[in-house]
Amino acid sequence: MTPTVQTRELTKLFPSGGEMFAALDRVTFSMQPGEFTTIMGPSGSGKSTFMNILGCLDRATSGTYELDGVDVATLTSDQLADLRRTKIGFVFQAYNLLARTSALENVELPMVYEPISVAQRHERARQALLDVGLEERHHRQMPNELSGGQQQRVAIARALVNAPRLILADEPTGALDSKTSRDLMDLFASLNRERKITILMVTHEPHVAAYAQRIVSFRDGHIVDEQAPTTQQGATP
Repeated sequence: MTPTVQTRELTKLFPSGGEMFAALDRVTFSMQPGEFTTIMGPSGSGKSTFMNILGCLDRATSGTYELDGVDVATLTSDQLADLRRTKIGFVFQAYNLLARTSALENVELPMVYEPISVAQRHERARQALLDVGLEERHHRQMPNELSGGQQQRVAIARALVNAPRLILADEPTGALDSKTSRDLMDLFASLNRERKITILMVTHEPHVAAYAQRIVSFRDGHIVDEQAPTTQQGATP
């Protein structure tokens, strides 16, 4: 089976004080289709740099990254943009919703360049919102009319609407209270379990990491530990 994500000796260098600093240092990592993995580590450990490269928002200095068996280093800028739109769904801590655009219209954004009708786009966005538990009455509301948890559900629906191969979630519960965080993590676990969606999530919260099948720890640009959670919170009873 071809891994959804495969990196080999992935390295990212940045200039620092006249020298080159390795934010990532020869990281080899893989994820199989349908896997749910969380990444933990202190600030400056390389987590965000790693996620940016996996999301094709940045390029590695050396090493390889293959998404669904395709070496992204061989792709043009236009091909990378198309890959981000069709194969990767992004969920961020700050939601990144357009403030003057309704929930439904925010979810429609990844489909703007799809060869489908406005009616089809509308229906797919509506269904995605229903899939993440947002009632019809919320679909026409603006982000500032929704709670933080509802805004994050809109962001998850937007990530799902093009049926991506991989969802990258960067601290998706970081701005939410404990109950809302649990509700959202139950949603992520359900999407992974029932739809077999591959999810890679950065978090600093152990109870969030426990929803995954594997916890990967970064430090100083290296993977220093990989383990299964002691108790998997999202497991089926």
